[in-house]
Amino acid sequence: MAQQPLANRLWILVKHPQFTWWCGHSYLGAMLSYGVVVYKSFGSPQLNWEYFQKINKDENVFYLTLALMWFMSTPVFVTLIPYATFSLFHFITYLRANILQAFSPAPAHSSSGSSSGTQTRANNASKFIQIWVHKNYEPAMNMVSFVEVVVITLFLLFNIVTLQLRFITLLLYCFFLRMRYLMNTYTQQVFAAVARFLDERLLPPSASPSIPPPVSKAYQHAKNAIIWMGRRNPHNSRRG
Repeated sequence: MAQQPLANRLWILVKHPQFTWWCGHSYLGAMLSYGVVVYKSFGSPQLNWEYFQKINKDENVFYLTLALMWFMSTPVFVTLIPYATFSLFHFITYLRANILQAFSPAPAHSSSGSSSGTQTRANNASKFIQIWVHKNYEPAMNMVSFVEVVVITLFLLFNIVTLQLRFITLLLYCFFLRMRYLMNTYTQQVFAAVARFLDERLLPPSASPSIPPPVSKAYQHAKNAIIWMGRRNPHNSRRG
């Protein structure tokens, strides 16, 4: 296996039942984490419209629901990338704000040299984390949005074509992307970049002459439909 190309080694890895077990535990961890956040924000679930309206505007609820969907579906390993990225930033933020603070509390009137040295090291670590987060947060969020909009969507399409996932999974994920688009500027930027990329290659005058007109027309119709769906804000309407 060591002599095989990386793509082959990864394929063997993800096809192994142990990988499914590992993904399942990762999704369970995500559901637990987001479940705690949602519970702290909104309390116990309530069967009324007001409660639904509140949770319908919270991204944590959508990521909790998405983790449940991934847990109940055939594992697609790229779906773990957003959760892993968010977890990394949550962990290091908690490390800086809480754990390091335990080593460098507010200075007392007198302190030993040992405690002063520990406090200095903790402060240096805290500053390093702060700088690292400030430098890497935006690129990481851009990467997550690209993975969600492009990579996961392509993987879902591949798994649906190969009959490994049901089409309803893609529909539910498209609903998630729509809500994510309405709430998140990084997602909006990725959609705009993808649209520019496809426009240049599929629409005249920049499209290649080898692109059949029906393909350009179908793409334009699909693009218009996506734009129309994206502009419809579900929070502005209520049906009784």
